[in-house]
Amino acid sequence: PDKTIWGAEQKAWLEKTLAASDATFKILISPNPMIGPDDARKFDNHTNIGGFQHERDEFVAWLKENGVAENFYLVCGDRHWQYRSIHPSGLEEFSCGALVDANSRPGRKPGDPKSTDPKGLIKQVYSQKKPSGGFLLIESQPTTAASRPTLSFKFHDEKGVVLHEHQKRAK
Repeated sequence: PDKTIWGAEQKAWLEKTLAASDATFKILISPNPMIGPDDARKFDNHTNIGGFQHERDEFVAWLKENGVAENFYLVCGDRHWQYRSIHPSGLEEFSCGALVDANSRPGRKPGDPKSTDPKGLIKQVYSQKKPSGGFLLIESQPTTAASRPTLSFKFHDEKGVVLHEHQKRAK
């Protein structure tokens, strides 16, 4: 529990900034996954039991306690597979995956004994059926007379074909 990826000063800045923000949507883009799941053998990110999972759990609790969790999303940039996962707390993570097919691989699934979620507590709403490169496009639409603001997450393959799309409407 004494280990930290963020460090005390950066974590304090992040929490202060998020609490003060009046943005409709808040997105934390991180090279490290916070939900995953990931490979259990690793210890270098927020999903890993022997790594920094405690820091993730403290941050998730802080988000809830301070009313920041609503309309808050995580985007992970350093996975070699695309996914959309939901933590038992309701927090969602979107992983953009590898840019090209050559750098992609199958990811760990909830319930996999070799994953950071061997009990299958994470809900994985989307994961690529076969490994492929690609990118994640995030688009926001403002409030209109007919609807509240929206945030769209679109997963693409290496050629730009949309593989999966999910839209969030502001709560």
